[in-house]
Amino acid sequence: MFGRDSSRPQDLAAGTSSVESRLLPMMLEQLESRGRINVLDAGSGSQSTVDFFAAHSARIQFADLFSCDIVNDVPEDITAGSAAEYFSRYLNLPEDLVFDVCFFWDAFHHLDLRLLEGLSRALAPHFDSRTLGYGFGSLHQGARKNERGQGVAQERYRFGIVKGSHLLLRPDATTGPYHAHTQQELTEHFPALTIQRATLLQEGRLELLLGYN
Repeated sequence: MFGRDSSRPQDLAAGTSSVESRLLPMMLEQLESRGRINVLDAGSGSQSTVDFFAAHSARIQFADLFSCDIVNDVPEDITAGSAAEYFSRYLNLPEDLVFDVCFFWDAFHHLDLRLLEGLSRALAPHFDSRTLGYGFGSLHQGARKNERGQGVAQERYRFGIVKGSHLLLRPDATTGPYHAHTQQELTEHFPALTIQRATLLQEGRLELLLGYN
């Protein structure tokens, strides 16, 4: 059974912060009745996430999108189609692998719209009606390329799950361009999953729960 302990993690390492999640326990509850689950972590990986799922029958696939060349240096002529081909090669997933849950963290907003749509196309064959997604959205409702923050390098974070109701955030060693997509843009350019619920955390992050169309 996935943990629901709501106590705040203690003795955090220097530079690490804890965020209490509202939607993560709800999502994990939907997974409790399943047997072995397949998990995609699209961040840079975290030992706390490995430790959390170690007590459950779970297979975790880590895919650090921030290690992709096209994410860090986007070719001017790239299209959603060519991005999809690139991500398919990069992920190199078994054809019959279907994920129960995908943790995108804040990766959506470090991809421009072409890359976002390409990632959606690459992952779509690995989703079915039970696939869930989790991540964070942008609070910048009027996000456009000519507005402040678009394409400007920002610090990235390493996310980890602990206790089933809290996340650990630690600054990553890298920075990358940030694209503050609206929820409408996420819906249009990542159609493989759609936003089912969104809630604002006290820390100012917009928490997203996604599901299959």
